[in-house]
Amino acid sequence: MRTIVAVVLALLVCAAPVRAADVDAFQHPTTGKALLETILAAPARTLADAHVLRGRFVHEKHLAEIPQPLKSQGEFTYVRGLGVHWHTKQPFDSEFVLTQEGILQRDEGTETLRLSAQEQPAVRVIADIFLALFTLDVTSLSASFDLYGKSQGERWIVGLRPKTETIGTVFKEATIKGAKDVEQVVLSDAHGDRTVIRLEDVRYSSDEPDASVRVLFER
Repeated sequence: MRTIVAVVLALLVCAAPVRAADVDAFQHPTTGKALLETILAAPARTLADAHVLRGRFVHEKHLAEIPQPLKSQGEFTYVRGLGVHWHTKQPFDSEFVLTQEGILQRDEGTETLRLSAQEQPAVRVIADIFLALFTLDVTSLSASFDLYGKSQGERWIVGLRPKTETIGTVFKEATIKGAKDVEQVVLSDAHGDRTVIRLEDVRYSSDEPDASVRVLFER
C-alpha cells in the first residue's frame, strides 16, 4: 500500500520553502467541529453550495539538488461527486484525473497511467483526502489527520498531520490557506521536500455539471 500512496502523492506534490506562519499554525490544535464553527464557517458555507469549482493553478517544485524551481501551471475543474480534473498547460500538456474510482493521466493526449481504486484500495484513500482538501471537508480529514488552525485577520490557515504511519511516510504535514476561498495548499513529504499549489481565479457554480464538464471525467 505504501508504494501506491507514494506514486499518487508524487503525481500531485511539489515543494516550496517553509514559512514561519505555516509553522506557527501547528501550535494551535483544534477539531473539525471547532474549525467549522469559527475560522472556516464562511468559506465552508460557500463551498457547501457549490457543485463545480473552476480556476487556475500554479505549481512549483523546489528540490535540493536543483537550484531553480520547476514550475507548471494550468487549469483545474472540481466536480462534487466526480473528482478533480487537473490540466497542466505549461511547460507541457498533461491531464490528471483523480476520482474515487481511480487515477488517469494523459501526457500530450496519450494515456500514460491508470490506477484503479478497486485493485489498489490506497488510491481511494488518497482520493478522499485530496477531494476533501478542495472542499474544506475537515470533518472527513479529521479521521486521517490531527488538525490545527488559526486566523490571521480576515485570513486563515489550517494545518494537518497524519495519524497513520502509512500516509506519514510520504505525507508528513499539510497547510491550507485562504480567505473567502482556498488559495494555497502546501504539502511536505517524508524526504523534506515541500509543496505549494496556488489556486487562482476560483469560480463557483451551484448548477449541476453539464456534458462539457462531465466529459472531462470519462474514463
